[in-house]
Amino acid sequence: MRRFIRASLPVLLLTMGLSVAGAAEAGAPAAKSHSLFDLVILAGPIEYLLIVLSLICYSLALQWVFTIKRDTLIPDGLADELHNILAEGPTEEAVESARNAVAGDNSMLGNIIAAALDKRDFGYEVMKETAEHVGLAEHNKYISKVGWLSMFASSATLLGLLGTVSGIIGSFLKMSAHPGGVDPNILAANIGEALVCTATGLAIAIGALYFFFWLRNRVNQCSLDAAVITGEILDYFRTK
Repeated sequence: MRRFIRASLPVLLLTMGLSVAGAAEAGAPAAKSHSLFDLVILAGPIEYLLIVLSLICYSLALQWVFTIKRDTLIPDGLADELHNILAEGPTEEAVESARNAVAGDNSMLGNIIAAALDKRDFGYEVMKETAEHVGLAEHNKYISKVGWLSMFASSATLLGLLGTVSGIIGSFLKMSAHPGGVDPNILAANIGEALVCTATGLAIAIGALYFFFWLRNRVNQCSLDAAVITGEILDYFRTK
């Protein structure tokens, strides 16, 4: 699955670029061809906002692709180290060693285990409840981050629509200002330029949603794995 996602990313980004270029070229009048850069300039301020939005959106998405991953949220070797420490039972020395193992570890699993160990004196049930609460907080922390991509996708779509509607309104105003008639080629060019905003907005939204669902599923899976590992560690504290 990961290989498929990595292989499909370049294809997706290339398709998005081609879709914007294709839509832009389709909207240009036959008598005069416009480059993609020309249409971006002619599309107006909303197109500039979309470009800025795309830079922010994909910068964050790429950053989270490399930071929100299993190796970061559930460090390799941490679970095995804790199992080895507590294998002989949750003695005071073992618990202190476990605390040292997770001290300074700001990962999802490290924060959950550290919070549970802090409640060691209150018994297994309190440790379990604390782990559940902290686990939920950690899950929400990462979901809130990737949730921005969903907001960017919605904003890009609506901004694109706003740019198109604004351009079409401008075309109709030109028609009303010339009762004798307006050159259809000019109107077609104006509408085509306005549609560039929609094409750009959709291209941004498609990519943003792709990253959003991918990262959200990654966070959900890591949360489930962290819960399983935490349960195994807390079993050492269960009263027999």
